Amino acid sequence: MDDLINKAIVEILERRKEFLKVMVRQKNKFEGWLKFELAYYLETIGMQCVEVESKMGRRRDRFDITFFNDEIFYMVELKTPNTNWNINGIKRCGRPITKNIQSIIYDAKKLNSSHGIIAFVLFPIPVEDIRWKKYVDKISRECKIPIDKDKQCKIVTVDIDGTNDCELLVCSFKSREFTNWF
Repeated sequence: MDDLINKAIVEILERRKEFLKVMVRQKNKFEGWLKFELAYYLETIGMQCVEVESKMGRRRDRFDITFFNDEIFYMVELKTPNTNWNINGIKRCGRPITKNIQSIIYDAKKLNSSHGIIAFVLFPIPVEDIRWKKYVDKISRECKIPIDKDKQCKIVTVDIDGTNDCELLVCSFKSREFTNWF
């Protein structure tokens, strides 16, 4: 299911590149918008009971997206962490990337489910820059979950201003039971 989520996010980003360039130029996170785009996508391909920001039982936590497929309940935690890397045409600001990566790790540990999916879009990344790989490795190591960068990570290139481009990394992986994580 994580591969379907990855494919869906890539399709959404590819389709909405013109819209994205405004957010990317200002390093504005777009998680809220993407939740609803992804929920709509999941509903259109036949997932049942798709909800955004739903609670489970008496838990205080809310999951970004939940849905059923073949009577299996899935939970998706979504992040759109921005980098602090300098790219021509993009505002120079942003939270330190290490804090953004830590929030992905926290969500993966919080989800702690065999039917949980973590998905994130890391942006902006300079074209053909591979620094993102060390952050994916850190997430994989700290969550004790193998992440295959060739299969679970996809790059979407966005034209920022007609002269400059940047990349967005889409990565998704299954969360599962953790041991000794806090």
